[in-house]
Amino acid sequence: MHAVFLVASMTFRDSLRNRALYGIFFLGAVLFLSSVIITGMFSWELGKVAVEIGLSAMSISGLIIIFFFSIQMVSNDLERKTIYLVLSRPIQKWHYLVGKFLGLAGIVLLSSIVLGCSSFLSIKMSIWLSNAHMPALFNWSTLLLGMAYLTLALLVILSISFFCVSLASHQFTAFLLAVIFYFVGQNVETVKIIVQRQKGLANNVFMHKALDVVSWIIPNLAAFDLKTTAAYGLKVSGTYLGLVALYGLAYIVVCLVLSIWIFQKRELA
Repeated sequence: MHAVFLVASMTFRDSLRNRALYGIFFLGAVLFLSSVIITGMFSWELGKVAVEIGLSAMSISGLIIIFFFSIQMVSNDLERKTIYLVLSRPIQKWHYLVGKFLGLAGIVLLSSIVLGCSSFLSIKMSIWLSNAHMPALFNWSTLLLGMAYLTLALLVILSISFFCVSLASHQFTAFLLAVIFYFVGQNVETVKIIVQRQKGLANNVFMHKALDVVSWIIPNLAAFDLKTTAAYGLKVSGTYLGLVALYGLAYIVVCLVLSIWIFQKRELA
Protein backbone atom coordinates (compact mmCIF):
# COMPACT_ATOMS: atom_id res chain seq x y z
CA MET A 1 0.00 0.00 0.00
CA HIS A 2 3.01 2.29 0.40
CA ALA A 3 3.38 2.42 -3.38
CA VAL A 4 -0.30 3.39 -3.77
CA PHE A 5 0.00 6.31 -1.35
CA LEU A 6 3.28 7.37 -2.95
CA VAL A 7 1.59 7.66 -6.37
CA ALA A 8 -1.43 9.35 -4.74
CA SER A 9 0.71 12.00 -3.01
CA MET A 10 2.71 12.66 -6.19
CA THR A 11 -0.51 13.04 -8.19
CA PHE A 12 -2.00 15.38 -5.59
CA ARG A 13 1.11 17.60 -5.49
CA ASP A 14 1.46 17.66 -9.28
CA SER A 15 -2.21 18.63 -9.60
CA LEU A 16 -1.81 21.50 -7.16
CA ARG A 17 1.13 22.82 -9.20
CA ASN A 18 -0.89 22.75 -12.42
CA ARG A 19 -1.99 26.23 -13.46
CA ALA A 20 -5.09 24.83 -15.12
CA LEU A 21 -6.43 23.92 -11.68
CA TYR A 22 -6.25 27.55 -10.55
CA GLY A 23 -8.10 28.54 -13.71
CA ILE A 24 -10.85 26.12 -12.74
CA PHE A 25 -11.04 27.59 -9.24
CA PHE A 26 -11.22 31.06 -10.80
CA LEU A 27 -14.07 29.87 -13.01
CA GLY A 28 -15.82 28.55 -9.91
CA ALA A 29 -15.42 31.95 -8.24
CA VAL A 30 -16.91 33.65 -11.30
CA LEU A 31 -19.85 31.21 -11.27
CA PHE A 32 -20.55 31.92 -7.60
CA LEU A 33 -20.32 35.68 -8.15
CA SER A 34 -22.79 35.25 -10.99
CA SER A 35 -25.09 33.29 -8.69
CA VAL A 36 -25.34 36.31 -6.38
CA ILE A 37 -26.33 38.54 -9.30
CA ILE A 38 -28.77 36.04 -10.79
CA THR A 39 -30.42 35.32 -7.44
CA GLY A 40 -31.09 39.03 -6.97
CA MET A 41 -33.33 38.95 -10.05
CA PHE A 42 -35.85 36.68 -8.30
CA SER A 43 -38.39 38.00 -5.83
CA TRP A 44 -39.83 34.63 -4.80
CA GLU A 45 -38.43 31.25 -3.78
CA LEU A 46 -35.09 32.87 -3.08
CA GLY A 47 -33.93 29.88 -1.04
CA LYS A 48 -34.53 27.41 -3.85
CA VAL A 49 -32.87 29.64 -6.44
CA ALA A 50 -29.81 30.46 -4.29
CA VAL A 51 -29.20 26.86 -3.21
CA GLU A 52 -29.73 25.36 -6.66
CA ILE A 53 -27.45 27.90 -8.36
CA GLY A 54 -24.77 27.41 -5.70
CA LEU A 55 -24.82 23.60 -5.89
CA SER A 56 -25.05 23.67 -9.69
CA ALA A 57 -21.96 25.88 -9.89
CA MET A 58 -20.17 23.50 -7.53
CA SER A 59 -21.19 20.57 -9.74
CA ILE A 60 -20.05 22.29 -12.95
CA SER A 61 -16.65 23.11 -11.48
CA GLY A 62 -16.20 19.52 -10.29
CA LEU A 63 -17.15 18.14 -13.71
CA ILE A 64 -14.64 20.45 -15.39
CA ILE A 65 -11.91 19.12 -13.10
CA ILE A 66 -12.84 15.53 -13.97
CA PHE A 67 -13.47 15.87 -17.72
CA PHE A 68 -10.77 18.39 -18.66
CA PHE A 69 -8.12 17.75 -16.01
CA SER A 70 -8.25 14.22 -14.59
CA ILE A 71 -8.81 12.42 -17.91
CA GLN A 72 -6.10 14.51 -19.56
CA MET A 73 -3.58 13.77 -16.82
CA VAL A 74 -3.96 9.97 -16.98
CA SER A 75 -4.25 9.90 -20.78
CA ASN A 76 -1.08 11.99 -21.18
CA ASP A 77 0.86 9.49 -19.06
CA LEU A 78 -0.24 6.74 -21.45
CA GLU A 79 0.18 8.64 -24.72
CA ARG A 80 3.54 10.22 -23.84
CA LYS A 81 4.83 6.98 -22.27
CA THR A 82 5.72 8.79 -19.02
CA ILE A 83 4.01 5.95 -17.20
CA TYR A 84 7.19 3.91 -17.79
CA LEU A 85 9.06 6.24 -15.41
CA VAL A 86 6.63 5.24 -12.69
CA LEU A 87 6.43 1.54 -13.53
CA SER A 88 10.23 1.29 -13.69
CA ARG A 89 10.17 1.53 -9.91
CA PRO A 90 8.77 -1.25 -7.72
CA ILE A 91 5.24 -0.09 -8.58
CA GLN A 92 2.67 -2.30 -10.28
CA LYS A 93 -0.02 -1.18 -12.69
CA TRP A 94 -2.78 -1.42 -10.09
CA HIS A 95 -0.66 0.65 -7.67
CA TYR A 96 -0.43 3.34 -10.33
CA LEU A 97 -4.15 3.31 -11.17
CA VAL A 98 -5.45 3.28 -7.59
CA GLY A 99 -2.86 5.88 -6.56
CA LYS A 100 -3.87 8.16 -9.41
CA PHE A 101 -7.52 7.80 -8.44
CA LEU A 102 -6.86 8.60 -4.78
CA GLY A 103 -4.70 11.61 -5.70
CA LEU A 104 -7.30 13.03 -8.07
CA ALA A 105 -10.09 12.19 -5.60
CA GLY A 106 -8.18 14.37 -3.13
CA ILE A 107 -8.26 17.21 -5.66
CA VAL A 108 -12.02 16.73 -6.13
CA LEU A 109 -12.53 16.79 -2.35
CA LEU A 110 -10.37 19.91 -2.02
CA SER A 111 -12.30 21.67 -4.78
CA SER A 112 -15.59 20.66 -3.13
CA ILE A 113 -14.45 22.16 0.17
CA VAL A 114 -13.26 25.41 -1.43
CA LEU A 115 -16.27 25.77 -3.71
CA GLY A 116 -18.62 24.61 -0.95
CA CYS A 117 -17.40 27.42 1.30
CA SER A 118 -17.88 29.83 -1.61
CA SER A 119 -21.41 28.46 -2.02
CA PHE A 120 -22.21 29.13 1.64
CA LEU A 121 -20.92 32.69 1.26
CA SER A 122 -22.83 33.28 -1.99
CA ILE A 123 -26.09 32.09 -0.43
CA LYS A 124 -25.51 34.24 2.67
CA MET A 125 -24.71 37.24 0.49
CA SER A 126 -27.75 36.62 -1.72
CA ILE A 127 -30.02 36.60 1.34
CA TRP A 128 -28.39 39.73 2.75
CA LEU A 129 -28.50 41.73 -0.49
CA SER A 130 -32.09 40.83 -1.34
CA ASN A 131 -33.35 41.26 2.24
CA ALA A 132 -35.41 38.09 1.91
CA HIS A 133 -35.99 35.05 4.09
CA MET A 134 -35.21 31.42 3.47
CA PRO A 135 -37.97 28.78 3.71
CA ALA A 136 -39.09 28.04 7.25
CA LEU A 137 -37.64 24.50 7.28
CA PHE A 138 -34.33 25.45 5.69
CA ASN A 139 -31.23 24.56 7.69
CA TRP A 140 -27.55 24.72 6.86
CA SER A 141 -26.89 21.11 7.88
CA THR A 142 -29.20 19.89 5.10
CA LEU A 143 -27.29 22.07 2.64
CA LEU A 144 -24.04 20.51 3.88
CA LEU A 145 -25.59 17.09 3.33
CA GLY A 146 -26.48 18.07 -0.24
CA MET A 147 -22.87 19.13 -0.84
CA ALA A 148 -21.54 15.86 0.58
CA TYR A 149 -23.70 13.75 -1.74
CA LEU A 150 -22.81 15.98 -4.68
CA THR A 151 -19.15 15.28 -3.91
CA LEU A 152 -19.88 11.54 -3.76
CA ALA A 153 -21.53 11.79 -7.20
CA LEU A 154 -18.39 13.52 -8.52
CA LEU A 155 -16.24 10.68 -7.17
CA VAL A 156 -18.51 8.19 -8.94
CA ILE A 157 -18.02 10.12 -12.18
CA LEU A 158 -14.26 10.18 -11.54
CA SER A 159 -14.23 6.38 -11.22
CA ILE A 160 -16.20 6.15 -14.48
CA SER A 161 -13.63 8.37 -16.19
CA PHE A 162 -10.86 6.01 -15.03
CA PHE A 163 -12.78 3.09 -16.51
CA CYS A 164 -13.13 4.99 -19.79
CA VAL A 165 -9.42 5.88 -19.86
CA SER A 166 -8.51 2.22 -19.25
CA LEU A 167 -10.89 1.10 -21.98
CA ALA A 168 -10.15 3.70 -24.67
CA SER A 169 -6.92 4.07 -26.62
CA HIS A 170 -7.29 7.82 -27.22
CA GLN A 171 -7.91 10.75 -24.90
CA PHE A 172 -10.86 12.15 -26.87
CA THR A 173 -12.56 8.73 -26.95
CA ALA A 174 -12.22 8.43 -23.17
CA PHE A 175 -13.61 11.95 -22.74
CA LEU A 176 -16.56 11.22 -25.02
CA LEU A 177 -17.40 7.95 -23.22
CA ALA A 178 -17.24 9.65 -19.81
CA VAL A 179 -19.55 12.47 -20.98
CA ILE A 180 -22.05 9.93 -22.38
CA PHE A 181 -22.02 8.00 -19.10
CA TYR A 182 -22.66 11.25 -17.22
CA PHE A 183 -25.57 12.49 -19.33
CA VAL A 184 -27.26 9.09 -19.45
CA GLY A 185 -26.80 8.58 -15.71
CA GLN A 186 -28.16 12.05 -15.01
CA ASN A 187 -31.33 11.53 -17.07
CA VAL A 188 -32.09 7.79 -17.02
CA GLU A 189 -34.52 8.11 -14.10
CA THR A 190 -36.39 10.96 -15.84
CA VAL A 191 -36.65 8.93 -19.04
CA LYS A 192 -38.09 5.96 -17.12
CA ILE A 193 -40.77 8.19 -15.58
CA ILE A 194 -41.68 9.67 -18.98
CA VAL A 195 -41.95 6.19 -20.53
CA GLN A 196 -44.20 5.01 -17.71
CA ARG A 197 -46.55 7.98 -18.20
CA GLN A 198 -46.75 7.81 -22.00
CA LYS A 199 -49.70 5.71 -23.12
CA GLY A 200 -47.97 4.54 -26.28
CA LEU A 201 -44.87 3.40 -24.41
CA ALA A 202 -46.36 2.18 -21.13
CA ASN A 203 -46.94 -1.34 -22.52
CA ASN A 204 -43.68 -1.54 -24.46
CA VAL A 205 -41.94 -4.43 -22.67
CA PHE A 206 -38.72 -4.08 -24.69
CA MET A 207 -38.40 -0.39 -23.80
CA HIS A 208 -38.86 -1.10 -20.10
CA LYS A 209 -36.35 -3.97 -20.15
CA ALA A 210 -33.81 -1.83 -22.03
CA LEU A 211 -34.18 1.01 -19.53
CA ASP A 212 -33.81 -1.44 -16.63
CA VAL A 213 -30.57 -2.78 -18.13
CA VAL A 214 -29.24 0.75 -18.71
CA SER A 215 -30.16 1.79 -15.16
CA TRP A 216 -28.25 -1.19 -13.77
CA ILE A 217 -25.13 -0.58 -15.89
CA ILE A 218 -25.01 3.21 -15.72
CA PRO A 219 -25.28 4.87 -12.28
CA ASN A 220 -28.43 6.78 -11.39
CA LEU A 221 -26.76 10.10 -10.67
CA ALA A 222 -30.13 11.73 -9.95
CA ALA A 223 -30.22 9.74 -6.68
CA PHE A 224 -27.34 11.90 -5.36
CA ASP A 225 -29.11 15.16 -6.26
CA LEU A 226 -30.43 16.73 -3.04
CA LYS A 227 -30.84 20.29 -4.33
CA THR A 228 -34.59 20.49 -3.64
CA THR A 229 -34.16 18.77 -0.28
CA ALA A 230 -31.46 21.26 0.70
CA ALA A 231 -33.40 24.28 -0.60
CA TYR A 232 -36.56 23.56 1.39
CA GLY A 233 -35.05 21.68 4.32
CA LEU A 234 -37.11 18.60 3.51
CA LYS A 235 -36.73 15.49 5.60
CA VAL A 236 -34.92 12.56 4.04
CA SER A 237 -34.73 9.15 5.67
CA GLY A 238 -31.46 7.87 7.02
CA THR A 239 -32.14 4.56 5.26
CA TYR A 240 -32.29 6.29 1.89
CA LEU A 241 -29.09 8.22 2.56
CA GLY A 242 -27.32 5.07 3.70
CA LEU A 243 -28.41 3.07 0.66
CA VAL A 244 -27.38 5.86 -1.74
CA ALA A 245 -23.99 6.14 -0.04
CA LEU A 246 -23.44 2.37 -0.26
CA TYR A 247 -24.60 2.46 -3.89
CA GLY A 248 -22.08 5.17 -4.74
CA LEU A 249 -19.18 3.50 -2.91
CA ALA A 250 -20.00 0.12 -4.47
CA TYR A 251 -20.06 1.66 -7.96
CA ILE A 252 -16.68 3.29 -7.35
CA VAL A 253 -15.19 -0.04 -6.25
CA VAL A 254 -16.66 -1.90 -9.24
CA CYS A 255 -15.35 0.71 -11.69
CA LEU A 256 -11.88 0.60 -10.15
CA VAL A 257 -11.80 -3.23 -10.19
CA LEU A 258 -12.84 -3.28 -13.86
CA SER A 259 -10.33 -0.53 -14.67
CA ILE A 260 -7.52 -2.48 -12.98
CA TRP A 261 -8.49 -5.69 -14.79
CA ILE A 262 -8.48 -3.93 -18.18
CA PHE A 263 -5.32 -2.00 -17.37
CA GLN A 264 -3.46 -5.16 -16.36
CA LYS A 265 -4.21 -6.75 -19.72
CA ARG A 266 -3.50 -3.63 -21.75
CA GLU A 267 -0.30 -3.39 -23.76
CA LEU A 268 1.31 -0.05 -23.00
CA ALA A 269 3.97 -0.24 -25.70
